[in-house]
This record gives sequence, C-alpha cells and structure tokens, in this order.
Amino acid sequence: MDSLHRFSFINLPVRGQWIRLQKTLVAAEQYKTYPKPVSALLGQMLAAVAMVADNLKFSGAVALQSRGNGALRRSLAECRNHTQLRGIMHLTDDAGFPQHGEDIGAWLSDGQLALSLLPDEETGMQPYQGLVALENDDLAGCLENYFARSEQLQTCLHFANGHHHLAQSVTGLLLQRLPNAPDASESDREAADDAWETLAALAATVTTQELSELDAETLLHRLFHEYPCTLQPGKALDYQCTCSLQRTDGTLMMLGKEDLRELLREQGEITVDCEFCGKRYHYDQAGVGRVINLLDQKTTVSSNPPLH
Repeated sequence: MDSLHRFSFINLPVRGQWIRLQKTLVAAEQYKTYPKPVSALLGQMLAAVAMVADNLKFSGAVALQSRGNGALRRSLAECRNHTQLRGIMHLTDDAGFPQHGEDIGAWLSDGQLALSLLPDEETGMQPYQGLVALENDDLAGCLENYFARSEQLQTCLHFANGHHHLAQSVTGLLLQRLPNAPDASESDREAADDAWETLAALAATVTTQELSELDAETLLHRLFHEYPCTLQPGKALDYQCTCSLQRTDGTLMMLGKEDLRELLREQGEITVDCEFCGKRYHYDQAGVGRVINLLDQKTTVSSNPPLH
C-alpha cells in the first residue's frame, strides 16, 4: 500500500513526513514507459505534491509542473483531494534522453518549474502559483530553497528511488522547522534552533538504501532515537485519473461543429485517449451529434443572457 505518515518531535517546533509510493508509479507507467531518470523524477514529483497537499487544509489539487525547451519538454504531477495522484512526462526524444545523472535545469533548458495550488470552487479560495528556482541539480534541493524563500520554512528533504518486490518505488523524508510559540522564551528558541540543526544533520546521514528499504518507524528510530517523536497512522494514497466523458466532450467542443463533422467523415469514428490513464473514449455518429447538440445549447445560452 502506498502511504504517507506524519510525525512530530515532542516539545520541539519541528514536523516531518515520510512517504513511500510503489503502486502509484506502476499505474503512472502502465500506458507510457519512461527512461529510468525520468521515471525517478516523476516519482519524486508525485511524492512531493502528496506531502505538500497533506499539510494544506483545503479541497482541491496541488500540482508541480514544468515546461522547457530541453529533453524534458513538459511534466505534471498532481495530488487531488489529499490522496489521489496522477502524473505524466513529455519528452523531446526518448532515445536521446540522458540515461545517467540528474540535472533538472539542464533537462528543461532554461525552462520553469512551478508549484500550484488549485482549490475547488466551493472553497472560495483563489488559485496560487509559485515558481521553484532551478538552482540545484536535484528536485529535493530546489524544493528546500522554495520553502525557505516562499514559505519562510527551513526544510530538509530527501528522496530515494529503489525497488520493492521487483517494482520501482520512491521514498521521501521531509523535516520542517516551524515557527516558535508566541510565548517561547529566549532559551526555548535557542534550544529549538540547536535541535533543528542536529535533526537536519542526522537526516542528512540517511543512505539511499536505508531510505528506500526501511519502514517509517524503523527509519525514524535509527536516525532520531535521541529525540522522541510521535508517528501518526499512515494515510493511503493511490493513482486516480480525473478524466471523464464530460471533460472529453468539452475538449471536442473546442474543435467546433464543422471540424467535428469533417473529422467524423474522414475517420468514421473519433477517439480520444487519456494521456494519464490510457482510457479511450469513442465517438460514433450519435456521439458526435450529442456533442454538437451541446455546442448548440451553449450558443443559445450565450446569445440569450439572463435578465436582471
């Protein structure tokens, strides 16, 4: 089971998260296989958005996305409703993608990486997007800098890609220094700062093998046994696409009636494949007619605005 655990250190303003994804990665590559370094990056991006979403109290989606002119043309990892993950990578040339090394900036070639918060309409919140500077080769370093600058949160983040039962996996470990309590004394603040430096240093000693193989409880005890912490029960995560017939109808409506009719005449049937889950939507003559009727209804509503 893919899961995420929160943990906190007793009497210290430090929180943490441990996450491991395996089935999610298998589902993400069920219909599209990536070179090994791309697959590893996608896993890290999915783990990152799951951890960010877990710390937010709103209904909607958290997305980490990139665009650029290099070998990695576009990427998207999304966590919706705190537990539902999906992701995809678009490459310029699979065969020419670097097989070794990890340098996001070089892969994107003067591109951009952004973290977006997309609340549902019911929340009444405005969407937010923040740019993640590509000043580090790896995703963990880029996100550490982002949290420090944009959220004023000192952050320690580590990822490890490995294998469990012959399937690839990604494990993430995150520590964040929270603000001091308003009534904290000067000695309490100094003690918290010292503890944070020690905890961050201990976290930095974790090996790829330890992080990718040990469970949360064992890992936390091995790294931080001198600092008592409380480990919360795991939250289940899974890969779940948001595609639907209604969304696909909307995509086809953008073509317009004449192009839809012409496409149907040429092909006999219109098919739309979801890039995320591989599901195929079929539109025969009746299906295209239904979409055209939706277009007509939309045109009628637009030309007859409601009276006030």
